[in-house]
Amino acid sequence: MTAMIGIVCVRGQERVVSELFELFKVPWEWYVEAKQYDVVIVTGDVNVFPQAKLLVVCGSERKSCDLGPVTRLTAKPEAMLVEHGDCQLPIYGRLACFEQCQEAIARVRGTAQLVGIRYSYQGQSVIRLGYDLFDEVQYLLEKGQPADQALVPTVDLHIGFLRQWIVGEGMYLVEIPPVPSGYGFIACLTHDVDFINMGDHKPFDRSVLGFIARSLFPRNLRDSRSEIVWSRILRNWRALLSLPAAYLGLSRDIWFDIDRYMVLERGLASTFYFIPLKGHAGESRDPTIPSWRAASYDVKEYRSLVKDLKHEGAEIGVHGIDAWQDIDLGAREGAILRSLCAEERVGIRMHWLYFSQQSPKMLEEAGYEYDSTSGYNEANGFRNGTTQVFCLPGSSKLLELPLIVMDTALFYSGRMGLSEAEAMKQCKGLIATLRTHGGVLTINWHTRSLSPERNWDSFYIELLGQLEIENVWFATAKSAVEWFRRRRRIRFEEVERTPRGVKVRLHGANSRDLPDFRLRVHRPAGEGNTGGGSQSVKGDWIEVPVSDRVKVEVTV
Repeated sequence: MTAMIGIVCVRGQERVVSELFELFKVPWEWYVEAKQYDVVIVTGDVNVFPQAKLLVVCGSERKSCDLGPVTRLTAKPEAMLVEHGDCQLPIYGRLACFEQCQEAIARVRGTAQLVGIRYSYQGQSVIRLGYDLFDEVQYLLEKGQPADQALVPTVDLHIGFLRQWIVGEGMYLVEIPPVPSGYGFIACLTHDVDFINMGDHKPFDRSVLGFIARSLFPRNLRDSRSEIVWSRILRNWRALLSLPAAYLGLSRDIWFDIDRYMVLERGLASTFYFIPLKGHAGESRDPTIPSWRAASYDVKEYRSLVKDLKHEGAEIGVHGIDAWQDIDLGAREGAILRSLCAEERVGIRMHWLYFSQQSPKMLEEAGYEYDSTSGYNEANGFRNGTTQVFCLPGSSKLLELPLIVMDTALFYSGRMGLSEAEAMKQCKGLIATLRTHGGVLTINWHTRSLSPERNWDSFYIELLGQLEIENVWFATAKSAVEWFRRRRRIRFEEVERTPRGVKVRLHGANSRDLPDFRLRVHRPAGEGNTGGGSQSVKGDWIEVPVSDRVKVEVTV
């Protein structure tokens, strides 16, 4: 049996259901009465539950299929942590627990309170969840999770549980995973250009004074192996002594390191986000915006630098100032960078990660290709609970490339303030998560971070080395977003179980100049085949690459 999923949802959940199944790219449709489904996911309540091999029933309210008492747990201001096997994930909405079951699926961490159970009801297998799956996903995509849960890919875990439950019922499951064919996952090397040259700044302004103080009194002199790097002190001192010559134009500017990125990342693809306006901190609607948020460089004076980056294959984007709060000002910012890089559409990441609930609609109407603001200033990880590119709530087509790793979040004392050894351990953990779930590891390493006094160059080089052994597709932000945009267009026109395997008819699986998609067939435990031809076998699934092929047959 090959799983076809039917959805019965509460009114108002239609959009988040559709978005979840763009992330979990499997055959599904809105439930149609009198049609047979293998899996039905139900929220709310219905008088007669649909017939299916597996029912997944969600919600904290009592349902007519419940076999025993249902107890609502007391709401808490923070998330309630739930254990599901070896995994732990936060639940942000209402939660209920159950007293009777045939099999425990999930429980409140550290307690015997069951919030997920499995049992038989009228000849069907039922998985009963004490929370609303779609409400949870909607909360994560709209509001995001707090920094203390940043390392948990919560949406991806919910998807993983669904996949596990379906295959656990003895069904084959067909999926287009969020991983390009031939790669482990996608990596985007991005750089916010907050500074270009120290010469753009007045001597002894706030940024220069901060540089002097941190050069004289460096916070961390140990590398990722916890060994003291004395050369960093000497490098800082040489930079300080060269300040007068740098201002007079007699020596290399000590903050200019974009050319080093061009060498380090040659052939890897990079994205640089430039601030469009000099000396503008933002419109005064938000009184908390400080004046020193403004850039000291004029991007128009660096036209040749932008041209050189483009020649090396880099993408140029907008490091927005007002686009998050004003459509017209956002369009003006985009126009400046479009004219410099000769592109019809550009992507954006907001300076200091400013954002609001209205920002997606504003950025879409201002004409941006995508946004990559959703991340943390004070942490690294999965703000929206997913490694995947997704459609921002409030917009119809603007896609969000989540920001996962940022240098200043790792090392600034007012943020995580990690040592390089601690930071590398965390980055390796994030890489392991991407290896498991696929998606995009988006890294933001600011220009100026390779230079004194930050001296985060050796760490960055080591991080690049870690990625290179993972067999990742290094893509510009725009290319990664476009790959996901094309994946979203794929539709399952036919899925049929045959004597030899599974036959799938796809529509829109043309990746053109980008890496192919994969068709993955998850097999029930215990069923195995060595595969053949272009098929590859990994664990309990078989997969084949697909691009412009309309019909695919996978031998299982």
